[in-house]
Amino acid sequence: MNIDFHAHILPGADHGSANLEVSVKQVALASQAGIDVLIATPHFYPHLESPEAFLARREETAALLRQKIPEKAPRLLIGSETHLCRGLHNMEHLEKLCVEGTNVLLLELPADFSVRAYESTLEGLLYDRKLTVVLAHIDRYSSQIIDFLMELGFLAQINAESFCRLRTRRRSAAYIGDPRVVALGSDIHGLSVGYREFLEMRRRLGEEYSAVMKRTAQLLKL
Repeated sequence: MNIDFHAHILPGADHGSANLEVSVKQVALASQAGIDVLIATPHFYPHLESPEAFLARREETAALLRQKIPEKAPRLLIGSETHLCRGLHNMEHLEKLCVEGTNVLLLELPADFSVRAYESTLEGLLYDRKLTVVLAHIDRYSSQIIDFLMELGFLAQINAESFCRLRTRRRSAAYIGDPRVVALGSDIHGLSVGYREFLEMRRRLGEEYSAVMKRTAQLLKL
């Protein structure tokens, strides 16, 4: 099973797709790349928008896309890429931001991240709300931060792009065998790259790619 865990494909939901036409083409590219399950993860910024407004917009755009894609298209699941902010663990409707049918939340770290500044929020997400938190595109952050967070109980997702760039390839390859790395993503925005990098990642990783896909399927109970 091929699962794209991180994709910005909902029409107008964020800067990943300008309109329905682009979204339909993105799904077609995923299908051509052999993707079986496609998780739509529009950006949610709690400091800019209420969860109610985001969820309403997400559901509306997801319904539009589902009406237009063919029956043989990849299975579409709806989630979010939620930006970490202080007090996030106290927010209402947090579970609705998870990948549908699960308690799995894709979490993006802020530019000013430090463990000390966000410690109570991180603990609240894991221990009070009891969410399974997957850190988005860990290839963008320092190994020191990621290693510490995974020791605390956070899981991780890596972007396909990182396996296709000289400056990040070795580091991402070092993480790929870690069982706490549970997902891979295209992080597709628009149409310029499509699934070229995802396919290149799959070729480079070989059996390790299949191992991560199995972990993703288990995580989502697919």
